[in-house]
Order: sequence, then C-alpha cells, then structure tokens
Amino acid sequence: MRKLIGLATASLLIAAPALAGSMTVEFAADGETDVIVVTLVDDGTYSSSDGSTGSYTWDDETQTLCGTSEEGEVCATFEGEASEPAVGDTRAFTNTAGMSGVATITAIEE
Repeated sequence: MRKLIGLATASLLIAAPALAGSMTVEFAADGETDVIVVTLVDDGTYSSSDGSTGSYTWDDETQTLCGTSEEGEVCATFEGEASEPAVGDTRAFTNTAGMSGVATITAIEE
C-alpha cells in the first residue's frame, strides 16, 4: 500500500491534460519520516523511488487520482483546484488508505 500512496499523492497536484512528458513529485505523509519520489509519465504510467511501477488515472472533476500496481489500487483526493503545474507547487491530500499529507512538484520534463 505504501508504494501506491506516493503515486496517489503525487498525481493529484495536476490535471492530467496539463502533463507533458513527465512530472516528478516528492510527497510526505503526515506522521511519516520517509519521503517518496514519484515520476508520472504522460502515457499514464508511473515509477517511484520505492521501486513500484504501474498505471494511474486522473479525474479532473473530483480531483482524484487512482494508481494501480501489483499491490492493488489506491485513490487520493486533493484539496483545492488543480492549475497549470509548476515546480514548487504543493497540495494537501487524503487517500483511500487513510493517509493524508502534502505533495510537492520537484521537476517537470517535456
């Protein structure tokens, strides 16, 4: 589950159509000391610093990202409205695994 938490947190910073190439997001869950880095690719796939890979979907209307890997599916909902992504943007999240925290965009590649 922890692997998918990073994915869910990361993707919700942006609206999927705005993503061009790839985006790297660093996230920290409340009460956790480890930070997970996730790279989202515009083809709907991701990889994370903990070794997990899989696919993701983004629902712009509900600001919900769902990530699927060999461990199953986790969805996260972000607070606020998505905007054109920029390095340094942060958003709070809550996911279906009961975790919450903050995600930060650290790189955008076209």
